[in-house]
Amino acid sequence: MKKLILALSSIALMTTAVMAEAPAPSATEVKMKIKAKEKDGVVKAKIAIKHDMLTYDQAKKKGKEANFITHITGTVGDKVVYDASTSQFLSKNPLIKFAFKGKKGDELKITYTDLKGGVFFASKKIK
Repeated sequence: MKKLILALSSIALMTTAVMAEAPAPSATEVKMKIKAKEKDGVVKAKIAIKHDMLTYDQAKKKGKEANFITHITGTVGDKVVYDASTSQFLSKNPLIKFAFKGKKGDELKITYTDLKGGVFFASKKIK
């Protein structure tokens, strides 16, 4: 029993060490349609993301691997203005709308992560 516990603990240590050494996924810039307009201190943002959004059922039928957006974040500078955890409920090429307090000239950066671990981003100045 002691050998089994020792073996399991060493496996856990090796796994932790490998995970600690793994680099964080780098973000890839992609083309998104981003509209952000300020009026009276409130910015209204509209983002169109191109993504196939294959659910588990659709992927199984097509003989592919499931892949959909799992997390979307909107930031202005270092301030998070939009944050959403999503699942396969989003439609193909989703359109996201939200509003926040901001000003003209700031840059809105949209970042999303998909099921395969890909991180993608795009940014646009607020008009």
